[in-house]
Amino acid sequence: MTGVSEQHIIIVGGGMTGGLLGVLLAQAGLRVTVLDGAPVPVMPEGEAQLRVSTLTEASYWLLRNSGVWDCLNPERVQPYNAMQVWDQDGTGEVRFSAEEAGADTLGWLLENGHLTAALYQRAQSLPNLDWRCGTSVDSARRNDSDSGWRVVCGGERLQADLLVGADGARSQVRDWAGISGGASDSGHHALVATIGTALPHQGCARQVFMESGPLALLPLYSDPQQGEQCQCSIVWSGWPERIRELQECDAGRFAMELQAAVADVLGEVTLLSERAVFPIQPRHASQYVAPALALVGDAAHVIHPLAGQGVNLGLLDAAVLAEEVSRAVESGLGCADRHALARYQRRRRGENLVMQNAMRGFQQLFEQRALPLRWLRNTGMRMVNQGGPLKGFFVNRALGRSADLPGLAQPPRRARNSG
Repeated sequence: MTGVSEQHIIIVGGGMTGGLLGVLLAQAGLRVTVLDGAPVPVMPEGEAQLRVSTLTEASYWLLRNSGVWDCLNPERVQPYNAMQVWDQDGTGEVRFSAEEAGADTLGWLLENGHLTAALYQRAQSLPNLDWRCGTSVDSARRNDSDSGWRVVCGGERLQADLLVGADGARSQVRDWAGISGGASDSGHHALVATIGTALPHQGCARQVFMESGPLALLPLYSDPQQGEQCQCSIVWSGWPERIRELQECDAGRFAMELQAAVADVLGEVTLLSERAVFPIQPRHASQYVAPALALVGDAAHVIHPLAGQGVNLGLLDAAVLAEEVSRAVESGLGCADRHALARYQRRRRGENLVMQNAMRGFQQLFEQRALPLRWLRNTGMRMVNQGGPLKGFFVNRALGRSADLPGLAQPPRRARNSG
């Protein structure tokens, strides 16, 4: 059997997906190096960061079972136990609750930088995980024998038995492997900001669909200066010219526009932060693997943020890849075993493609203004809201429950039984 400690895996990118993958592989006994161009992640303090993520039940168990959850600051993690989705121009509305799903909560909201800092903190307790910050990768080249990769960073040459690209939508690793990124243009830009609200959000995540695009209000942790549960993160997606108007208008006008868009559900709103804008460009790599190489997270797929599933798909990529690689090594095979990599691709690519197509379908459905389509859309939403199997399906998808969850994404009892 090949010694576990002899295997060397290099992960390019130390964000949420790359960081979790490094932790999981190191916990399995593999020698891992994470190369990240960003500075050392630190725990956020003070005002909420602009970029936040929703975590599903599956992501929660991944972080809990890997010891990362205990590194988070609980005061900056906001659970939500309800969801409200409605059509601004119709009568369609769907409400979900944790109670209906038989769960304590539907998910959690936290800042991206908060999770990355917790992952980095967890990594420091793993001696076989070398997480290098402020390190840019100059080049990577596959060995002539396809037995691994040579990576050059800062003049240093490293040898990887397996190279993983976790370096985002514009992945260099994907380019070095000659894999098509499959980029497309959604026609939308997204504006993110933090707001204060007169009424408490009560742990409810809200989303309104408008002709120009969806607007999400995501409940944030309580800020003593804003009052109990009176702080939200917003993700406002829409046509570029509309988003540009919202970014450039003064804070008072922006608050008025926002308050009108959400039908005053949280009372008077106040802009608390700057407004950042980025284009929404979904992509799906033509393949997730190549000889001695794998892609995870945004390097492999990017979806529209309207359902907040992007980071959860990436975390599941990391968990499935770690599971397949660990099993291969335990069986006496190398960490880059082609069958293990093929199983990873088979388990994740189809699942991610289904979610990507669903998000594209939702976007296109709610952009339709023809009266017959609007009637069908609103009727469908009301039917879903009445309950039954279809509503249960949507709730389970929101929780991240699927038939092929990796063991660490399941509660401990289920995880033990699955082994």
